[in-house]
Amino acid sequence: MKRWAPILILILVTALVHAAGCTGTLPAQQSTSQTSVPPASPATVESPAKVTLAGLTNQVKEAVAFAQENGREKALTAFNDPNGSFVKNGVYIFAESYDGTALAEPFEQELVGTNILHMTDRYGVPLVKKLGETARFGIGYVSYDYPNPLDRRGVTPKLSVVADVDGTYYVGAGTYAGFGMIYPSTGIGQKTRDYTTGDLTAFVKNAVAYAKANGKEAALAAFNDQKGQFADGELTLIAVDYNGTVLANSLTPDTANNRINLINYHDPDGVTTIREMRDLSFSGGGFSYTVAAVTKDGMTWYAPKLDYAEPVDDTYWVFSGIIVPEYEQLREGNLTGITVRNHTRTELYDLVDRAVTYAKANGKEKTLAEINNPDGQFVNGDLFIWAEDFNGTILADPHWKDGVGKNWMDYSDPYGSKTTALNINAIRSGTGFTHAMFVDTAAGQKSAVPKLLYAKAVDETWWIGSGIYGVQGG
Repeated sequence: MKRWAPILILILVTALVHAAGCTGTLPAQQSTSQTSVPPASPATVESPAKVTLAGLTNQVKEAVAFAQENGREKALTAFNDPNGSFVKNGVYIFAESYDGTALAEPFEQELVGTNILHMTDRYGVPLVKKLGETARFGIGYVSYDYPNPLDRRGVTPKLSVVADVDGTYYVGAGTYAGFGMIYPSTGIGQKTRDYTTGDLTAFVKNAVAYAKANGKEAALAAFNDQKGQFADGELTLIAVDYNGTVLANSLTPDTANNRINLINYHDPDGVTTIREMRDLSFSGGGFSYTVAAVTKDGMTWYAPKLDYAEPVDDTYWVFSGIIVPEYEQLREGNLTGITVRNHTRTELYDLVDRAVTYAKANGKEKTLAEINNPDGQFVNGDLFIWAEDFNGTILADPHWKDGVGKNWMDYSDPYGSKTTALNINAIRSGTGFTHAMFVDTAAGQKSAVPKLLYAKAVDETWWIGSGIYGVQGG
């Protein structure tokens, strides 16, 4: 409860469908009256080879240049033309003002002029707000989850590239990602030796010391050197400013060269790892987790990856990561002794969401009593909820009675990650997902296993959380 791969440069398009004005891919027929994104219908499919991450980014940059050269009115007219030059390979340009008003939607003209600021995805993420936040930083990637009509998994990752035009509105284009998509924050270099957590922290601290001794310009040049001292096999250094914009990255230099903002780019589990580590760096740094895709014999597993971040100064911070040492065997597809998830992220989200709804309808006292009941409606084997206040005190837990009433704000898991603080930060960021290594108390285990956590506020004083144990396969 307490809480190998380089970045995939080509992002495959498995389907093209419109996410109610915010994805920049050909639309499906759907209702747009709901606050949350509705289910989608099948749409036109384009060849996956036609759309790349670089191509998507360039298409957005071309739209920005056109708008700045020709003015807002002419640009929006062009972007709204379904037969125009800004529709390429099934991907089109959309435009929104920063207040959430749709300005250009070539395949849903009825949306133009309406406000979609409060739209959320399947997991409650305010995607339009996230698109706008990222665009204000220049250019960046925003990921969220959306129904894919041609994927049996239903809800799959989506990527939009967005960029500011003139401070009043932004443009973007988006696409579905292929299953198993690797995210910048989950990229990891090739293994050349065994790595320990001591190696990880020493590597990052050495980089911080180098930056302080040599200055920012020299440090970023060194961090970007793919054959330099800060590209040590699996250990690869990434430097990021406090807005979430990549300044240096020898693993994927394009993200640094284009100053890509990743503050709203989440990993395959929905965890906004750059935001999470940024927040840790605000308070001196620390550990957090993401996942690294490992493919063997046609199967992909998401090994837990431990990241460590530290601030350099008040303008930027650095991090690196390794696969959690106990899970190195996943590189070879060896699952012996490895706990595999028997619940999905959707099940996790739905349980917590249902519990929060129950709490708002029935009050705190009745809800806490129900949560504490190991045979209650919110316990499904190793999938169960607990309640906690925003000071870090556990209010209810069906399997950990000794923890109720105690404060866990300063609790650290076996690798030094402060899971309670990360849970609260995830709530406040609007996403709710984070990772931890934790003992499965329901199963009576003694050693920590990876756990994906989701937490949601009931009100301003307390929140409800849950988690799913083990690694994900695909």
